[in-house]
Amino acid sequence: MKIFLFVVLGLSLGLANAQTPDIASVKGEDVFAQTLRAVELLGGMQQFVEPGQKVGILVNSAFREKGAYTDPDVVIATIRMVFEAGASDIVFLQPIDPEYWTRSSLEPEYRDMIARTREIKENKFPAVFSEEVFVKVPSVEGAVSVKDLELVKELFEVDVFINLPIAKHHGTTVLTNSMKNLMGLNTRTSNVKFHLDGPARNDPEFIAQCIADLNLVRKVDLIISDVSHVIVTGGPGGPGEIVSPLRVVAGTDPVAIDTYCAQQIGFLPEDVLTIEKGYQHKLGEKDLSKLIIVEE
Repeated sequence: MKIFLFVVLGLSLGLANAQTPDIASVKGEDVFAQTLRAVELLGGMQQFVEPGQKVGILVNSAFREKGAYTDPDVVIATIRMVFEAGASDIVFLQPIDPEYWTRSSLEPEYRDMIARTREIKENKFPAVFSEEVFVKVPSVEGAVSVKDLELVKELFEVDVFINLPIAKHHGTTVLTNSMKNLMGLNTRTSNVKFHLDGPARNDPEFIAQCIADLNLVRKVDLIISDVSHVIVTGGPGGPGEIVSPLRVVAGTDPVAIDTYCAQQIGFLPEDVLTIEKGYQHKLGEKDLSKLIIVEE
């Protein structure tokens, strides 16, 4: 196993080794084991989840074409680590179809564990606002374009928020990964505004700005991105051309994660407007040379 370190400019290799990486990227054929290892390189799930805490997880699971949904092994590994860290409650902020779990060979082994989780069933596309499940957010501090959002209420009730996207193609935003995955927290009404309230229908710059604005609502505590087998055309639903970087990528910086993952699947970060908009919002760093990246 080879380990490559890209260190912060001016740091010695020894000092970099003593620091927690900004991004952990693990390559292999076992997505479950790679997910465990990527989080271990960040210091372990106990760095993010404390005993007794309530954890909200957002998964890109709704699509059916291979390469268009987060590999369920990423999710199973994540909830195992979260429960082992002592979480009292795990809630999926979007519902997950029972069929999704059967795509994993590990489902029989972890069926009881999966059954211990909850999900927001009402947040299934096209989700409709109700006061029991959603909350209205009239304005977001620092936002440029979004207002009058309707968001899943439990986003503001969980102690820890974990984002489990897949890095893949999107017809409008080029890349959908960490930052864009948060649109899964919206009702359909809010998502329609992203697409229609700009200067033109599906205006790429307006949508990118709305996505960056949305990421100001609540900081994600941990991102674990599936970059194993992903579509690079025909997104977000596919079918499309599949590339296989065979990586699971973890970190806490959505701008850095999206920049790194874009490169892994052959996209130019400068073509992904959400990266620049997120950087302008100070959501993270787009210059990967300034970060510690551990690749195994």
